[in-house]
Amino acid sequence: MPARLAPLFLVFAIIFAGCGRDEVTSYRVPKETSLAVPGLNAPATPEGGGMLTWNAPDHWNDLGATGMRRGSFAIEGENGQTADLSVIAFPGNVGGLAANVNRWRGQVGLPALTSAEIDASVEHTDTAHFHIDIVTMTGQSNGEPTRIDGAIFSFGTESWFIKLMGPADLVAAENANFRAFVASVAPAQD
Repeated sequence: MPARLAPLFLVFAIIFAGCGRDEVTSYRVPKETSLAVPGLNAPATPEGGGMLTWNAPDHWNDLGATGMRRGSFAIEGENGQTADLSVIAFPGNVGGLAANVNRWRGQVGLPALTSAEIDASVEHTDTAHFHIDIVTMTGQSNGEPTRIDGAIFSFGTESWFIKLMGPADLVAAENANFRAFVASVAPAQD
């Protein structure tokens, strides 16, 4: 075979070798189970294992779990005011306490604080089941006084965030209910 045909022969050999019929293999994967819709005494399944329950006041409108939210409530006040309570969980510590508090501060137009300033402003509390960091901040959103009452704690391998955000006077009026809600969060009994 002439030397200049050798590369051409090699190309054809590679092409024909690749033309063999491979069998298509398919696999059956079990369908993922969805989260239970959290709300009044309803469980949420965290990635870290186990379930959580909580108790909400009767006047909070349970919107259930949607998207990233493990729980969601709308709280109506006077003059059509509405506050939003969200329950969200993420794997790991998602940046730590300072990063998450500063993210919330940014949502109400407040400047970021140093870790030391945040540590000094956080209320540390223990419920029957969790150590919880509670923060309160008031700033502005869309030119209106806006307040966030937030709680951060760990369960399993996840960081959990409970945030009540809305008109400053409505969120302030709901502070006792927010704290009762946070205190009611507990692992579900089997």
